[in-house]
Amino acid sequence: MSPNETRRPRERDVLKLHRFVLREAEEPGEARASGPWWLWAAVVLTVFIGGVYLGRHFGSFGVETHIGYVKPGTVPARAPPRIEAVAASGEAVYAQHCASCHQPDGRGLPGAFPPLAGSEWVTGDTDRLIDVILNGLSGSITVAGRTYNGVMPAWKDQLTDGEIAAVASFIRQMGDNDAPPVDAAAVARRRKAAGG
Repeated sequence: MSPNETRRPRERDVLKLHRFVLREAEEPGEARASGPWWLWAAVVLTVFIGGVYLGRHFGSFGVETHIGYVKPGTVPARAPPRIEAVAASGEAVYAQHCASCHQPDGRGLPGAFPPLAGSEWVTGDTDRLIDVILNGLSGSITVAGRTYNGVMPAWKDQLTDGEIAAVASFIRQMGDNDAPPVDAAAVARRRKAAGG
């Protein structure tokens, strides 16, 4: 008997033995099917419609919701971007040169340094405020009903017209202050009037 003849019957026997396995369907795999597409589309559509419904009928996603004591339907006016930029640079100048005496909140130190928040010196005449920042101040002054006798340094040699305008604008809006900003051209005019 040749080797080919003996191999054929054995192959048939192996196929015969495993025929029942080949007849079975493939075992199902876990997490292979994600569900029909229409089910997922329905879920996404339901979530979207629910969000729109809640947004329209149970609250607003605008800034009005988060601002206390504002009449519904109105948005508070924001300062123009230029004024915001000036105030931001003025805050940096204030933090670097002024906060150590007048305090970060502008309330000053009683008996030593006058307050800037709520001060008529700050919210009043802009020329007087610019002159004080440019040339400093010494002697007795009364601010918010209290007397102060000290020395404020002159900043004309350390700060530019733009920096002085920025810090003046910043302190005119500090705390309860509500005064218009100061322009760099006004500072240049006062610097020239004082002799440079």
